[in-house]
Amino acid sequence: MNKERRGRFFLVGSIALLAAGCTARIDHRGKLPDTDQMAKIKPGVQDKEEVLRLIGSPASIASFDENVWIYDYKITESAAFFIPRETMHKLYLIRFDKQGRVQEIREEDGHGHDIVPIRRVTPSPGDDRTLLQSIFGNFGKKAKKVTDEGKEKDD
Repeated sequence: MNKERRGRFFLVGSIALLAAGCTARIDHRGKLPDTDQMAKIKPGVQDKEEVLRLIGSPASIASFDENVWIYDYKITESAAFFIPRETMHKLYLIRFDKQGRVQEIREEDGHGHDIVPIRRVTPSPGDDRTLLQSIFGNFGKKAKKVTDEGKEKDD
């Protein structure tokens, strides 16, 4: 191969690698229950064991109520260094009564209310010394010793 041909080959190879790095990556998180199996679940009829047999174990169980099962499925698409973009989000909530029978089935798109953090700042106790004052502020100070009787005395 001559120099010119080798240069073109390198250029084409570099462009191909760059283009391959920019292709979108699709991530699937969770498990989407089969819609036919979900249609078989009726409130007041099935219990927890039958729900497990039909659609499998939940992605999570509600923190404060073990009778709420959550089936969560999400698809995100990301390319190179860009922020991942959510293309699909499905959420099934199945609530059981105290006897373990299905009480309610809710299907959501997974987009609830946004949680907005409060921007207040809690003041911290202490003085307003600079970093250098904090580092070098104790040079030259004598430490006080505590005697066996609990009294302080200077060195």
